[in-house]
Amino acid sequence: MKDMIRSNVPNIVSGIALLFCWLAIIFVIKGLFYASFGFILLAFVFDALDGYLARSLGLDNKFGRALDGYIDVVNYLVYPAIAFFVFFHLTNFISLLAIFIFFGCGIFRLARFQIRGIKTQENKMYYEGLPVFISPIIILFFLFIYQFSSKGTFTVIASGTLILIGIFMVLLFKFPKPKKVFPILLIATASSFVFFAKQFNFL
Repeated sequence: MKDMIRSNVPNIVSGIALLFCWLAIIFVIKGLFYASFGFILLAFVFDALDGYLARSLGLDNKFGRALDGYIDVVNYLVYPAIAFFVFFHLTNFISLLAIFIFFGCGIFRLARFQIRGIKTQENKMYYEGLPVFISPIIILFFLFIYQFSSKGTFTVIASGTLILIGIFMVLLFKFPKPKKVFPILLIATASSFVFFAKQFNFL
């Protein structure tokens, strides 16, 4: 039993990431955006940890990579698409087309990554194209301009941004892989609790 649990630790962590993303989807549909975003930040943290654990424990395998790829679709493409539509009200034809371009290019990007993986050149690791895990930053950017822009202005900026992000996902430019992940994860975890506190009036 212990060996079975140990061999599946990365997959269990992936499952926790998926659970947090599911909660994020539920909360954004219910109109509780800040709690929703708190959960998606936790999903990001656990999604990053599963790969680290797999490599550290010598458990990196095809199943784990495939599972991680499917969960990335939900975390970084499905959830943002729902948030763009439900919370940010990107509902006109151009906005929906922009969301589809973002979503479709993200799927293409993940499929390519499943085959080609992370590249190395001169001892430096890099992704081909913009990685999908950039999605939480896009949502934060949208949240900022959403509060200070008119609906029309926001719709134009958001739609244009989504189209550009989609294009950059499928381009083959080199995007450096972060060397120090844990400071990013600590910031994401702390930020998630800030969003929870804001949602439930602890701040």
